Amino acid sequence: MPPRPTLNATQSPATLQSAHESIIAAQVKTKVWLELGGEFFVGDGGIHLLGGILRHGSLARTVREIGWSYRHAWGYLRRAERVLQTPIVRNRAGRGAARGMELTETGHLLLERLRALRDRIDDALGPSGPTPAEVAARGRAGRRPPRPRGTLGGQEAKPRRGGAAGSSSRPSSPGR
Repeated sequence: MPPRPTLNATQSPATLQSAHESIIAAQVKTKVWLELGGEFFVGDGGIHLLGGILRHGSLARTVREIGWSYRHAWGYLRRAERVLQTPIVRNRAGRGAARGMELTETGHLLLERLRALRDRIDDALGPSGPTPAEVAARGRAGRRPPRPRGTLGGQEAKPRRGGAAGSSSRPSSPGR
């Protein structure tokens, strides 16, 4: 039988019991990511990103669905392609619904591998990956909230003064 922990002056038996119950009730959370040569290139967010591109055929629609900025998603894809040294998505030319983005063969293989890893972990531990809200928060990290159109820093934007294209909108000063 393991030795009983000793109580210090600030811990009561009820506090210790409560802590034990909390530990037992705690949820296991996991993150899955792949590295190549010690460099991260895709993780749980990639499952949502690549899966969305496969479903919708559109990066713009996918980022709206998962709550990432377009810039974050684009950088995420470029990093994976740089590390793998091969494309995982390609643009689809066309007009309207024919236009968009699709996974390459490598992209399909990557998505299958990520899903298989996540499924193995979840089969062993129960659902333990990040929620869609947690994935969305990562894609928005460091982003400023959008400001309403027509305002600058909470003040009304002043209309620009007219002038020739390419000219400065600053007032001219002597000696310039």
